[in-house]
Amino acid sequence: MAALVLAAAALTGCTGGSSPDPAPGQRTPTAGPSPSPVAMTVTHSMSVNGVLVDVEVGPVAVADGLGVLRLAAPNTAPHLALDMWDVFVGTGSVSASGVRLVDLEAGTVSLPTPDEHGVAASGSGSPGGPATDAAQAAAGEGVEILYTTYTAPTGSTVDVVLTQGGVVHDVPVVDAADAGELTVPVSEITDDVVTAQPVATLESFTAQAGGAVRTRETQEQVQVELGSDVLFAVDSDQLGPDAGAALAAVAARIESAPGGALTIVGHTDDVLDEGYNQALSERRARSVADGLAGLVALTRFDVTVTGVGESEPAVDDTSDSARALNRRVTLTFAPAREPAEATPVEGQVPDATGPVASGTEPVQAVVSWDGDTFSVAAQEVRRVGRFLVGQLLVTSTGTEEPLNGGALTAGAFDPRGTFVPRLQAAANNVTLLVGDTRFYPVDYLDGDRRDVLADRNLNGIEPGTARVVTVVWGDPGGDTVIIDAPGMSHVVGGTVIDDGGAPFRLTDVPVTEG
Repeated sequence: MAALVLAAAALTGCTGGSSPDPAPGQRTPTAGPSPSPVAMTVTHSMSVNGVLVDVEVGPVAVADGLGVLRLAAPNTAPHLALDMWDVFVGTGSVSASGVRLVDLEAGTVSLPTPDEHGVAASGSGSPGGPATDAAQAAAGEGVEILYTTYTAPTGSTVDVVLTQGGVVHDVPVVDAADAGELTVPVSEITDDVVTAQPVATLESFTAQAGGAVRTRETQEQVQVELGSDVLFAVDSDQLGPDAGAALAAVAARIESAPGGALTIVGHTDDVLDEGYNQALSERRARSVADGLAGLVALTRFDVTVTGVGESEPAVDDTSDSARALNRRVTLTFAPAREPAEATPVEGQVPDATGPVASGTEPVQAVVSWDGDTFSVAAQEVRRVGRFLVGQLLVTSTGTEEPLNGGALTAGAFDPRGTFVPRLQAAANNVTLLVGDTRFYPVDYLDGDRRDVLADRNLNGIEPGTARVVTVVWGDPGGDTVIIDAPGMSHVVGGTVIDDGGAPFRLTDVPVTEG
């Protein structure tokens, strides 16, 4: 997989090198759509390898439970498919495999449907046919057209997240019979049988109290993890002096919940005897339950307190950092369905680990491992449903090499410390700060792997050119936000490894509505 990523980066660099920079005074890429003369499409301005082009997005043409998304752009923009490609999703051929459909009101994301070669999307292996030929003739020889299949959206419009191009809102969803030459049947995209896939649900993940309190919230439940190293001394089940802030943060979440079942489970690492760890996990869970009972009324909950010892690790690894994550107490309960009445416990905003700018002003940053320089500005943060959609304008300010994927990443790790190679070039290290609570990009399960709703392949931005990078977070409320990319590292075998991202902070970024 690493070789494939490097190959993608090399291809991007080669194609980008032959592309002219935007002319002086030319507008920068923007996430805002504009009306199209064709009612079934939305025209969207974005940068493709340094060339600013207008991309026609849509329609999504529906037939037999599948939706075919159309993207079209002048083929003077080199390799639109390469910018839309996610090598970890569609390895068979270069295609728009990185593009996702989202419903931010419902909190769902739809991924390209798979076939035997990766995803069912137009690429080098597409069989083509009369509809493909007619669609190309109608568009003209100077237009590149891409088709990608998804589970059919249920509404009349859908939002489309373009790889390195921003979010395009309200793309029409139409019956395939009404789309005419703006679509092709799935049989002309792939020879394989394609079936509708489950639509993934977006989940939010936050960390508080210096990472000691980690919360994952879905539509069905809230799960809070309390790090045992903050709560207890080694081999102890007595709450320590540093446990107060962590318990107070959890108590505030519980107080705003509607009641019902509350499960408290103790976990240990795999050091020492299994029986000893089982008993220790049970005692620690009981200590947390007793501590919370002194802070918030638990009488409206059906409380279960138990321990599982070392049998259910959060991270299946024996490194020091993994074992620290495995030593924890988890609490699971239903989320509040109405606005919370309790005032959240907000700690102090942590010090910035990199350069700082305010509002929409750009901040200058440097990638630690290779010295690449770039600027990043908050082009827009928009509230949509239960989420905030951030559009960051990232400009390569180096003079020689293209800016590659390490700029906004936390390395190939998710916030829980799980190694996920497909995230090694993603914008997964761009977070929001409210007090000491850190909101990570929202994520979702793609099979047995967790992925983020943020650009995942920030590669090949040529010096002097810019791209829009999209990140979606859970909504913390408020009229402004702090966007923060902290310095990240992991401990492996006692050695601290720098994950390579570039720390920066943008304060007082305004939030627009709708």
